[in-house]
Amino acid sequence: MTEENKLKASIEWEGKRAVFEGPPEEVWASINRFLSETHPQIASIADLIIKIDMGELLTKLKGTIRIDKDVGPVVPVDVDLGELADKDKVVLFLLLKRVAFKTGYIDKETAEVEEVTKESKVKTAGVVLSNLVAENIVQNIGEVGKKGIYRITDYGIEWFVKSVLPKMQSVSQ
Repeated sequence: MTEENKLKASIEWEGKRAVFEGPPEEVWASINRFLSETHPQIASIADLIIKIDMGELLTKLKGTIRIDKDVGPVVPVDVDLGELADKDKVVLFLLLKRVAFKTGYIDKETAEVEEVTKESKVKTAGVVLSNLVAENIVQNIGEVGKKGIYRITDYGIEWFVKSVLPKMQSVSQ
């Protein structure tokens, strides 16, 4: 193992110190094991946190979205969005924004109501977004009293993958 592939991490707790050294994967596993043994509640909470793996997400979206080098993620022309509910279209648009942001094609993952309305082709996008915020699928990160600025939540991505993606994939096949 070369020095550049080696990770060294130390944890100090109640006057004790633990040092973990080795390949990053082994260090990560050792730290998790250490914390699970010393603070079992951390391990329990960690299992409840939604973690979105972008590589895994892109694999699931294969065939449903494409990435154009000039504009970022797009829905292929052979995928019929006409069967989707307005809620699904709005969430799809915000998911595309997140993917475009995470893959470096755009500089923000958020959108205002006007953009959501235009791009999702949902005339009642403002109402739909309010309902999605109440369901924790979308988050309004705008300042109080100003225009809403929306982004999809990790829960929203998980919901989309389980609830909407199967519908889209069955229609496109």
